[in-house]
Amino acid sequence: MKINCIIVDDEVLALDILEDYISRMPMLELKGKFDSPLKAMDCIVHEEVKLMFLDINMPDINGIKFYESLANKPKVIFTTAYSEYAVKGFEINAIDYLLKPISFSRFFQAVGKVINIPNALPAAPVQSSYQESQNDESSRFIFVKVEHFTKKVSLKDIAYLQGYKDYVKIYLIGEDKPILTLNSIKHYEMSLFSKGFIRIHKSYIVSVNQIEIISRNKVKLIDKDLHITIGGNYRDFFYELVVNKNI
Repeated sequence: MKINCIIVDDEVLALDILEDYISRMPMLELKGKFDSPLKAMDCIVHEEVKLMFLDINMPDINGIKFYESLANKPKVIFTTAYSEYAVKGFEINAIDYLLKPISFSRFFQAVGKVINIPNALPAAPVQSSYQESQNDESSRFIFVKVEHFTKKVSLKDIAYLQGYKDYVKIYLIGEDKPILTLNSIKHYEMSLFSKGFIRIHKSYIVSVNQIEIISRNKVKLIDKDLHITIGGNYRDFFYELVVNKNI
């Protein structure tokens, strides 16, 4: 499952920039953008918002005071052009404090802190189980339904996954014939995230350990002739996470 988030900012440009940044992060689901905290209230209550990008200096109500007034507080990342608010922001346990103009790299780092905080994640069994038991045996394999039986597959044996309409082909290291399962690539994108896999194309998820060469926005895997293009929507996220190692 994705992390539901919203943006609250009275500047149109800031709303558009953050919306664009969020669209590049596959684990985030934007539930709304609002130019006033008061307009965001209904969404916060009914959409189970887990994360809020909140401007501080707004005309109707100060962002910090608005956040303090909420009964059920989502995680918050403050966004503002005024550095003097930083200390107050952290005093109320903000995840991060982004000073405008905000670069994608800085935004990415802030969201990375949310990913590593279990309580910031929605109640997704796969994700929470991983956070609580990274060293458990259960985090090292998945069960895959294949026709009339279910197969246990070790994550270390998976080279990459390819989405094909309503099916996913799981290619194992050293084997040419994939495992074919009725499921979506989106399902595996979320269940394998933080387990050494990353989606690099609308149809492909790869094991980071199996990447041998990155060249001209394409990835070549070890012992595979296939060169997978890194899709434009996944490019920034891929380079920040895998190449720059910002998480």
